[in-house]
Amino acid sequence: MNNSRRMSPEYLALAAERAATKCAPHFQPEMFNYDFRSWVSPYTKTANRSGGFAFVLQDWASEDGLRHFNQDIQDHGRTPGLLTNRRLEALLSQVFGIALAEVYVTNAFPFVKKGAMSGALSAGDVRKAARAFLARELQIIKPTRVFALGAIAQAALDTCKVPYIRLPHPAARIGGLRKHEDTWRLALATSDIPTIPATYVER
Repeated sequence: MNNSRRMSPEYLALAAERAATKCAPHFQPEMFNYDFRSWVSPYTKTANRSGGFAFVLQDWASEDGLRHFNQDIQDHGRTPGLLTNRRLEALLSQVFGIALAEVYVTNAFPFVKKGAMSGALSAGDVRKAARAFLARELQIIKPTRVFALGAIAQAALDTCKVPYIRLPHPAARIGGLRKHEDTWRLALATSDIPTIPATYVER
């Protein structure tokens, strides 16, 4: 499954730059025998609709989580069966009436962080990745609205000076799917960001 053909030359160049970047003490997906050189964040592989809604998640994967090759991750850019991913798809359907393939999803930190998925990232690493990739990525795909899912995504978008609507991360411990849905709906109802201008990224 390789749908990178729909991506612009500018996006593909940025993805190649991501894959060639030295990110120690963290890692690249390709170091674990995955091939996501056509994607800035692997998650985008099956959620890459430009010009509409963009959802920014936190960090993509961890060293411990990629020790054993998983074909689902290679095929989809994520593990579809994980609760976080299932919940995100359910929220998109129930709140917006759209599927994952109809939006754009990326990660504030597109590399593989060292250690466990629950491990912390330094604010400096997040800011550096956001300036190098997230700001330019969003400029290329020109979303009409940007949604920050979680504190890391919010910090990254603040760094990029991108206006966003704050939503709880699908893994946030605030309750089940219904509680998440109610929280998302409230955030949307009280947001003062109807659209995102095309020139919002500071160069």
